[in-house]
Amino acid sequence: MPLTDTDVPYILRFSRDNIMRHLYSLIILITINYISMTYASPLDANNVSAPPKLILSGIEGSVNSDISLIVLKQAYRKLGIEVEYNPLPGERALQTANSGKVDGEVFRIINIQKKYPNLIPIPTPINILEAVAFSKQPDLIVSGWHSLSKLSIGIQVGIKFAERGTRGMSPVLVDTNEQLFKMLNADRIDVAAVALTNGLKTLSKLNLTSIYAVSPPIQVFPLYHYLHKKHAALVPRLNTVLAEMAVSGDIKKIRDTFLKQLLTPKR
Repeated sequence: MPLTDTDVPYILRFSRDNIMRHLYSLIILITINYISMTYASPLDANNVSAPPKLILSGIEGSVNSDISLIVLKQAYRKLGIEVEYNPLPGERALQTANSGKVDGEVFRIINIQKKYPNLIPIPTPINILEAVAFSKQPDLIVSGWHSLSKLSIGIQVGIKFAERGTRGMSPVLVDTNEQLFKMLNADRIDVAAVALTNGLKTLSKLNLTSIYAVSPPIQVFPLYHYLHKKHAALVPRLNTVLAEMAVSGDIKKIRDTFLKQLLTPKR
């Protein structure tokens, strides 16, 4: 039977009912300023032919990649562009996109272009990421990253929000979320700092029942799509489509639908 709002964890209801609404209320203003000041192209974007297909890298096994990819496929379809997905480990995905071997990155948090200067962020957020502490202690008190500084924290290599948040904390680094949760289950770390969606998926896959997603989230990030600079002329056109999808509620609807399907018990 499909989940109702009361069946969905508080953290999901919080982000759905508050974060997305407030996030998108400023989209139009941000979009106009951002494009005009930062990514104004000397070319007339309307006169530039769109490529028939784009290949996008993304974080393999990421639920947020799955959600974001649905959003992007719909947006690019409106521009007559097909999207092909190339999932890779986190750091490798960024390096591949930055090198131009693929056409862009499905999603990342803000300011990735400071380290990967060939990538251009599309101003309209396409998703959100809730950074959550997973622990065997459901009553763990979390109030920002600093509240975890005295604990042993595990993170996945190449996941930038976790690398930034645990800077100076000497986190335990692993290659996959499965490794992370197995270590947590074996008491080899105190906390796993993971995106909520990916953590819930991994717990379900491993059938771990003694690990909890601690509420509230450590931090909440808007997520942005990035294109390689060779496609700079596409940025204004794509952003217009994404802004329309945000205002109409289509982006929120895609996320809500996906998360309910993820949390609905399989029969």
